[in-house]
Amino acid sequence: KRILEKHGFQVVTKDPDFVVCYGGDGTILYGERLYPSVPKLLVKTTALCRKCDYEAKSLDDLLEKVKKEEYVIVEEMKLDAYFDNKKITALNEVQVHTALPIRAVRFSVSVDRKKFENLIGDGVIVATPYGSTGYYLATGVRPFREGIGISFNNLHTKKIPSFTVSENSKIKIKMIRDSALLLSDNNPKYFKLDAGDEIIIKKSEEKARFILAQ
Repeated sequence: KRILEKHGFQVVTKDPDFVVCYGGDGTILYGERLYPSVPKLLVKTTALCRKCDYEAKSLDDLLEKVKKEEYVIVEEMKLDAYFDNKKITALNEVQVHTALPIRAVRFSVSVDRKKFENLIGDGVIVATPYGSTGYYLATGVRPFREGIGISFNNLHTKKIPSFTVSENSKIKIKMIRDSALLLSDNNPKYFKLDAGDEIIIKKSEEKARFILAQ
């Protein structure tokens, strides 16, 4: 707050012109939940990993560039997941994950002309290009720049490599047995899934917007 005010900015809690996310990836995801689609300046206090991330020591210079409008806005795709007349939106990923670590969940996935029936495991991750450097990457796959990524989490009976589909694809997940959780990013709000439940995941009309200094 002191640094922002020093550069002539007024700190507000409602209707901001831009948001400073000062911290790590969790701070970015939290900021996007609080202020969806508002341009964000990403100042990382942890490892740098993306083109719109900046080191904390650059904050003064960055704020001067913002004040002089010496920047462009980079947009990133988000995902919407629909379940039982509810919707959750994610910047990184949507995942279906077993509710109990001691039990696998049985489910099916269909997208475009691909169908995967009777899968048994810990669940499935559906990621954006932005999120492909996060939890999606931790499942042992490579980041991607276009489309939507699908990675199966610890399948027990089949080994299905991760793959990407068009960003206009619609992914359908159906629960067959046992309980699971429908999660988005690191959002503490989630939904419990039971056998017979269906989830539809597709590109959101919302976009995340990040400040890239020039």
